[in-house]
Amino acid sequence: MRYLNEVESKGLLQRHGIEVAMPYVVSDVEEAVRKAEELGYPVVLKVVSHVIVHKSDVGGVVLEIKSEDELRRAYVEMLGRLKAMDPEAKVSVQKEYPKGLELVVGVHTDESFGKVMMFGIGGIFVELLKDVSFRLIPLEEKDALEMMEELKAKRLFEGYRGLPKVDKKALARFLLKVADVAEEEAIEQMDLNPVFAYGDRFVVVDARIGLEVG
Repeated sequence: MRYLNEVESKGLLQRHGIEVAMPYVVSDVEEAVRKAEELGYPVVLKVVSHVIVHKSDVGGVVLEIKSEDELRRAYVEMLGRLKAMDPEAKVSVQKEYPKGLELVVGVHTDESFGKVMMFGIGGIFVELLKDVSFRLIPLEEKDALEMMEELKAKRLFEGYRGLPKVDKKALARFLLKVADVAEEEAIEQMDLNPVFAYGDRFVVVDARIGLEVG
């Protein structure tokens, strides 16, 4: 399996019409400042690496950067920390999206059954809560809707603490599109976490894709 980095993974999804929070790789801190001014604050800094997998665990993600001074400081500190792990590591600048309901969508390949989709409540607690459901790919709309109903936290789809109510039909279409991409692109593994839900709109905020080899 060959892993794509975040920029490559999101580019693949974007080519299939899936909305992503696109990171822009920069070559130095001055370019980072220019890109942040172009996007508008607040922004997010992320490490871009084929070696560093769990970016948040090693300080490879800095959120809610609101000014040039904060950006410069975060850039220098991040590269200073992470170059030891990956000398080829780069930094990307990404627009900070407002919080939506955080979802997780994953695909893995089972030796016996083929491609399997995982769907559930996402964010940093996904591994702790394990509130997820599974279906074989290809999916039909009824499969996607059933996955939603199987979640313990399904009431979140009705709107919670100011978050908009999720359009389940639109979410089903999103899941079907992700499943189609997994088949068309020979994807062996995919981790989209989080995906922000805004009513009938879904934005992939972080992504990692592994392609089949051979």
